[in-house]
Amino acid sequence: MDTAKGAIVSKGGSPCCANCWLSNFSGLKSRLSQSEIATNKQEKEYNKGEYLVKTGDQVSGVYCIKSGIVKVSKKGNRKREFILWTARSGDVVGLNSFINDKTFSFSASAMNKVNACFIPASDLKLLLNNKPMVFVQLMQKLCVKLDFVEQRITSISRKSIKEQCAEILISIASQKQSENDKNMYINYSINDLACLVGTTKNYMYKVLLEFTDRKILSVHNRVLIVNNMNALSSIAMGNDK
Repeated sequence: MDTAKGAIVSKGGSPCCANCWLSNFSGLKSRLSQSEIATNKQEKEYNKGEYLVKTGDQVSGVYCIKSGIVKVSKKGNRKREFILWTARSGDVVGLNSFINDKTFSFSASAMNKVNACFIPASDLKLLLNNKPMVFVQLMQKLCVKLDFVEQRITSISRKSIKEQCAEILISIASQKQSENDKNMYINYSINDLACLVGTTKNYMYKVLLEFTDRKILSVHNRVLIVNNMNALSSIAMGNDK
C-alpha cells in the first residue's frame, strides 16, 4: 500500500538518475545510469507528520531519503510510540521488509519536510540481481542500523533514563546536516525525544530542564543547542556527580 499523498515525477517518467543523489550515496558509488537504478523510480515529498509507510502495509518497494528526517517507529504497550531509529539523507527505509518479503512491521513518518525516492520492488530486485555489489553495500547500511538498535537495547537495560537521554542527544547532535554544518543542535520535539529514549514526555522535559539549568544545553527558537559536549558525555557514561 502506497501511503504517499502525491509523487513528483520528471517529464521522462522518472527523475533523471544520471545526476541523482542516489548515484553519490555510499550504496551506489559507481554512478549507475538511470535504467540501472530504477526505471520507475518516483520522487515524493512529505510534510511533517505524513507517513511514508504504516505498520501492516504491503511492501511495494523501498524509500531512499534525499532530504529531511524520517522516524522509524513501533507501537508498544498502551499504544505508546517507540522510535527505533531516524533516517536521514542517504538512508534506505523498508530494506529489511523488502528482503523478508513481508508486510511492514513498523511505521515511518516525516519529522520535518522530507524528499524521498520510492523504488518499486520489481526495479530493486532487478538492480540487485544485476549488481551484486550494490546488494552487499546496502546490507552494510542495514547492519549499521541494526547495530544502533542493539546498542539502544543494551542502554535501556544498563543505563538510567538520564544517561540514555544524554546518549541520544549526543547521537542526534553528532549527525551533521552537511559537511559545512558546525553547529551541534537538536531540532526534535520533546515528544520525539521521549519516544527515542522510551520514556514519558514529562520526564523528558524534566531532564532537559536540568540540562539547560546546568548550561549543558540552551534553547534558541525552540531548537536545543549543545553547549557542553564533555558534560553531556560524562552523563551518558554514568560519570556525572
